[in-house]
Formats: sequence, structure tokens, C-alpha cells
Amino acid sequence: MKRMTLIAVAASALLAAGCAQNPYTSEQDKTAKGATIGAGAGAILGNVIAGSGNKTGGTLIGAAVGATVGGLVGRQMDEQERQLRQEMQGTGVDVQRQGDTIRLQAPESITFDTNSADIKPQFRSALDQLARSIQQYPNTVVRVEGHTDSTGSASYNQDLSLNRAQSVTSYLARSGVDASRLQPVGYGFSRPIATNDTPEGRAQNRRVEILILPAQQQ
Repeated sequence: MKRMTLIAVAASALLAAGCAQNPYTSEQDKTAKGATIGAGAGAILGNVIAGSGNKTGGTLIGAAVGATVGGLVGRQMDEQERQLRQEMQGTGVDVQRQGDTIRLQAPESITFDTNSADIKPQFRSALDQLARSIQQYPNTVVRVEGHTDSTGSASYNQDLSLNRAQSVTSYLARSGVDASRLQPVGYGFSRPIATNDTPEGRAQNRRVEILILPAQQQ
């Protein structure tokens, strides 16, 4: 009877996570992914804890606990993604989801003037909203990436991209985000998302990307 209860608990945790649907991406909710990964890791841990005398029970307990924890992380990321999509509407900031990472992409046109690392006034309101969201979900870390086009030397663009990333992290810290959760990175023109051979492509490459990740992925 006890074994059947354990099986039911594990199955319920996995099925509950697996049924969620993301209305924005039309793909299986990241909650399900987190639950599945958590179940696998939890099963291994539970097996070790149980010892040789009760491998089946330990595996099932571990799977149930791991699925619950992993599903909770995924559910929090889903909630924050939905919140940010609503709050960033009309700001020019594009919200994307890649696995357990929320990526906010902001073009230079709304973030910085050419050759400047001073944040434009219109970008500050978006950063204020982002800061509140980050504080609301404390189990995440934030990486801010600066990117440029290929105009100018590599060293100049590297410094500019890092200075811009640092400007954003400094603003978020002043807005109440724990500085230990923030990491500025400058990539210069090493990671283009469009061709640098046209004005339109170069404009796309001049951007700031803000990645929100579960704390365990840092």
C-alpha cells in the first residue's frame, strides 16, 4: 500500500507539471521541463538516501520531490515571463524565452546615443519596471550583455559594450536590485545577430540584452 502511495505521488507531480501550456510560445510550459529534470535528479538522490534496502521507495520519493522543486522554478520563470511581456509592451524592449532563460533585447535606438554609455530617459522607465520584477523573483541572477556593430576598432567597441552593460547594472542596483545578482558583460561586435554590411543590420547589432536565469544556472 505504501509503495502504491509513493507511485501515485510521483506520477501526480509529473502529470501536473506536464499539462501546463505557455500561451505566448505555444510550446510545453517550462514548468514541465523543470519538473522532468528535477524528477530525474531527485530520483538519483532519493536512491542514494534510501540505501540498498529500499531502492524503489527512495527513487520514487526523490522523483516526486525533485519534480516539485524543478516545477516550482519553471513556474516562477513562466510567471515572470508573462509579467514582463505585459510590462514591456510599448517600450521597444523585446521579451524572449529560451529554455529557462528570459531574454530582454533592447536596441540602441531606445537605450543609448551613438558612442555613449549614458542611458536614455525613455529606457529608464523600462529598467524601473524590470528592477521591480527582479526584486519580486529573488531566485534568479541577471546578466547584462552589451553588443555593438563592427564600425571602429575591436578594442573601442569592446570598451563601449562593457561600459553600456555596466551602466545598466548600476542603474538596476540603484533601483534596489542586489548588486550580487548582477553581472555586466561586454561582447563588442563578436556576437552579431544581423549582417554588418547594411545600416539596418548594424542597427540590429547595436543592442543591450538582459538575461534572467535561475540562480542555479549562473
